[in-house]
Amino acid sequence: MRDGLYRVQFHTQLGTGAGVVLLEAGKLRGGDSRNFYVGTYAQSGNRVTAQVTTDKHSDVPSLASVFGADPAHISLAGTANGDFVEMTGTAAEAPGISFRATLTKIAD
Repeated sequence: MRDGLYRVQFHTQLGTGAGVVLLEAGKLRGGDSRNFYVGTYAQSGNRVTAQVTTDKHSDVPSLASVFGADPAHISLAGTANGDFVEMTGTAAEAPGISFRATLTKIAD
């Protein structure tokens, strides 16, 4: 997994969404139409872990949090295959809700 701009597609039992994230030197920054994302990530071999906080930056009546809570503190783990990453995790604010995310590099 190289530093760069990634498309992220995510899913929980409460909904789906998509956005972009910039991965650079262990820091993660990004967002979508409703939320911003900030956090850190680490890679060892093909194993990737991340700690991400999401929170609402805009009220969009047709969009809701995929966790049902704002902010959300998400712990993730998964695998990288080149510039493609699959991760799963949970948010402290939403016990019992499983989160799945797929990242695909789109630019340097």
